Formats: sequence, structure tokens, C-alpha cells
Amino acid sequence: MKRLCDSSLCRMLFSLFVPFAVALTLAYGSLGSTAVAQTEAAVDTAPVVAPVPRDAVFAKPVPVGIEDLRIIENRVKALVKQLQLATVGVRNGRAAGSGVIVSKDGFVLTAAHVCVEPGRNVTLILSDGRRVKGKTLGTFRGGVDAGLMKITEKGDWPVAEMGSSKKLKLGDWCIATGHPGGFDKNRAPVVRLGRVVLNRRGVIQTDCTLVGGDSGGPLYDIDGKVIGINSRIGANTNWNFHVPVSQFSDNWDRLVAAEDWGGDIRKRRAVIGINGEDHDHGCLITGVAEGLPAAQAGLKKDDIITKLEGKPIKGIGDLAKRVGSKKPGDKVKIEILRGEETLEMEVTLVKPND
Repeated sequence: MKRLCDSSLCRMLFSLFVPFAVALTLAYGSLGSTAVAQTEAAVDTAPVVAPVPRDAVFAKPVPVGIEDLRIIENRVKALVKQLQLATVGVRNGRAAGSGVIVSKDGFVLTAAHVCVEPGRNVTLILSDGRRVKGKTLGTFRGGVDAGLMKITEKGDWPVAEMGSSKKLKLGDWCIATGHPGGFDKNRAPVVRLGRVVLNRRGVIQTDCTLVGGDSGGPLYDIDGKVIGINSRIGANTNWNFHVPVSQFSDNWDRLVAAEDWGGDIRKRRAVIGINGEDHDHGCLITGVAEGLPAAQAGLKKDDIITKLEGKPIKGIGDLAKRVGSKKPGDKVKIEILRGEETLEMEVTLVKPND
């Protein structure tokens, strides 16, 4: 991904509004229609020269006119630099992820699956490329996926403020940052603008598109406060799930104390070592982790995994579920498409970060 220029941001903003207007109409029914009608009436009666209050723009079901788009664009531009400064890359063994610094003494929010377990030594990469040492602390699993790290070196760290996720509503604007594909010295943390699609049962869903490497990165509200942590993705581009920041604030003492609770998936879970996305024929490999089973077996970026143990693969989620049901050390047979060629490979699975 590339950082968005002003014109790209405008185009992206415009592309968000039409599908989201449909979603809001379905969700709110006549109430949504009334809100839009009231907004239009307000625009019709307002003086042309009167400035549009920022909060009024972000409260609208959809932006109305180019001035609304400019207000949104300017707000994002005003926030981006500080949000990127607080966003860090994470190296934990061979695995890569993201995180966000939330205190001057170096506490970093991330995902439990990025931490793997308490007590691990990790490398945290600041937005300017500096690498500092850190250690994993608590992990809250059990479908929550909250993890905490701490920078163990002394320094003056850029921080983001923790906000509140408990009052988020459908349609609230949000900004996700992270390091898709892992830290890249040639770009800043990638920024994606979107809106809240769901906030219930301990999970936030947005249409801020995430990919591998974004895990653990922050989700901000439009005031630049952390409201969630990137956790996982689904089959569609609006299936992006985040840990509510309340899971961190409500369990802060346990996380700082390096507790590990909610289910120890490390004892039963195996990994293959790829990033991927859904494809009509199975799972398209978008990245292969060096030194892990997929790389050792010869799998490559742009291969398509079509079968596992003779049964068709229905996408990245299906592959992850079926590989995760195996034990480290199990050997599995994989069928792939490489161009026009069909290949079969045997892969020996390992536990995370072996």
C-alpha cells in the first residue's frame, strides 16, 4: 500500500459514502431518511458563506457536498502525523505485526496473537526506523485477543491517548494504522479511513481494510484517540475486526502483571507461515514467512492453495481454521496452483514462532 495523497484521499472518501449510505438506510430505516432530509433542509436554509461545524459533518449519515469532504480530509491530515508516530512495527521471532505506544514509560497495546505469550523479547520499530528492545506482558485470549508489551529501553516515546470504545455507534468515523506486510523503511505506517460497522459482544467491526502485518496496530477515533486494536479479517473488505480498547483499560492490572488468560491456544494450535486472501480457487498466498513451514516446503507468493488433505480450501479463513485444528509436528498434504501448473507438497506444521 502507498500513502494517500490529497486527491486519493478525496476519491477514497467518495467511494466510502455510497455503500455506507445503503448500510445506514438499512440499519436506520425511516429514521435514517429523516436524518438525511433534516440535513438537506439545514443545508438549504444555511447561508452560503457560513462555515460548517466539524462535529456536524461527522455526525451526518453521509457527507453532503464538497465542503464536507474538505472538512473530513483536513481533519485526517491534521491527525495523521501524530498517529503514525505512535504506531510501531513489531518483530517477535520471525513474525511481524504492529502496535501503538500509549504511555511515556513505553507501554504498547497490541494483539495477543502478536505477543504469543508473556515474557518474550521483541523488537519494536518506530516510524523513523529506530529499533528498540521490548518485552511481551499480558495476553487476554478467549476470542478477545488483547496483548500488552513494554519498551525496556529508556527514551522519550511518541504516544497516543487511549479513548473509549463503549459508546461507539454505527457510522462513527475511524482511522486504522499499521504496517501491512511488515515494517517497510520506505514508507510511513499506512493509514486507512473508514467507519464503524458493528460494536457489540466485545468486538468492533469496521470497513478500514486490514491485511497481514496490521495485527496489533491501532484503530483511532476522529479525535485521534485509540478506540481499538487490529485483530483479524474476514472474507470481505468490510470484515475487519478490532479489540475494543475497553478490554485493555478494564484489564490493565492483569496485563501489566503479565498474566495469560482466556485459553492457551499455543498448546493445540499449529501454523503454516503464510499471509493470504480469499480467491475463487482457494487461498491466494500474499506473503511467505521466512524459515516457517510454507517457505521450507517451497510455497511462494502468488501460489493458490486449492486443497488441504485432499479437501477443497474455501479461502484464508477456512485454511487457518483447518491448519489450526492440527498439532505442531503434523504433516499435511497441500495442493497448489502455480500459474497453469498444479503441484502437491507436504508441509510439517509448527507451533507459532517456532
